[in-house]
Amino acid sequence: MRRALGPPVGRSPGLGHCDTSGKRLIPEASPRSEELCLANFLKRRPMSTPTITPRLVEPFRSAKRQLYTAGIAVVLAITPFVIWPRLSGRLLSTDFLPHAYCYLRNPGLVWTHVVADSLIGISYLALSITMAYLVYQGRHDLPFRGLLTAYGLFIVACGATHLVEVLTIWVPVYVLSAAVKIVTAMVSLVTAVVLPFTVPQTLALVQQAKASAQVTAELRASEERKEALLQEVHHRVKNNLAVICSLFYLQSTHTKDKETVQIFRDMERRVHSMALVHESLSGSENVGRIDFAEYASDLVKDILSSHAGANVPVRLKTKLERVIMSVDSAIPCGLILNELISNALKHAFPDGVGGQITVILHSGPEGECSLCVEDSGVGIPAALDVNTSKSMGMRLVRS
Repeated sequence: MRRALGPPVGRSPGLGHCDTSGKRLIPEASPRSEELCLANFLKRRPMSTPTITPRLVEPFRSAKRQLYTAGIAVVLAITPFVIWPRLSGRLLSTDFLPHAYCYLRNPGLVWTHVVADSLIGISYLALSITMAYLVYQGRHDLPFRGLLTAYGLFIVACGATHLVEVLTIWVPVYVLSAAVKIVTAMVSLVTAVVLPFTVPQTLALVQQAKASAQVTAELRASEERKEALLQEVHHRVKNNLAVICSLFYLQSTHTKDKETVQIFRDMERRVHSMALVHESLSGSENVGRIDFAEYASDLVKDILSSHAGANVPVRLKTKLERVIMSVDSAIPCGLILNELISNALKHAFPDGVGGQITVILHSGPEGECSLCVEDSGVGIPAALDVNTSKSMGMRLVRS
């Protein structure tokens, strides 16, 4: 006998249908939450041509600007050599003595300058590469990109100055050294002039960051208070439902009619299935969602434990995948699971014949999940129409 339930996650089980064979009960799902209404509304919207937002176009425009800038820089660098062909010869002229003579060719002094200038130049270039990477990665959100670019050029020029100093120890290209120093001086001057104008904006960003951090801390504290409050609410609801379960049990002990006692016990199990949801939520990190696989495992064990007095040797087998549900979905599914297992324990194994009950839960596409209860018992009678059955369990499952 197979009893199957297949409501999507986030939906409450609604009035279902049953096939004529009477072997499968499949309640259909009826969307009730606002989220599903919004999702269905969005799905029903007519197809339209996707709009290209400026955010999507911005990277292409930025890449084009970078290519144009690089091309202009290359043209400006080559143009002087094309107009004045002898410029390269002038820059690389060696009409002077190298720095080695100034250092009296003292090996210790020479290599001290070489190592120091080389390390400084390499460090400058490494810093410039890191800054270029930073500017590139944060080109859409990073403020003061122009200032950072100018500062990066300044670092590159300083590194080039030190490397040229190493070169002039043996090769007296002092004209090239002077040109590099002129470029370094111009970049340094531009950076020094632009930097003071960005100080107020930088301070404003710092104050804004502090204000954002304060607001974030307040929101986090508010969220923690709300979570604590929700956990307390779930805890109190669980306690109240436990009290109701105890009242049902106490009332059943004062009743001698077996049918009435069974009704009280059934009500006790139904209320307990709801209390178990709030018990799981009261100790959960996410107070609005529940791991239905863990909840179903605990619920099934409690149901079997409550039916232990029937002395029916029933084995339990579970195949549960992790499915996260909201409270609005977990409680109805828990009630249905309680009814199907209780129904199997009552009617599937007559005359004390043992068997096996299997609970299967697996997630499907598009956020749907399937909950299935199977047993190896006698099956649903062919004459029983679950759609018109007036039993409390079937009416509860259908509703």
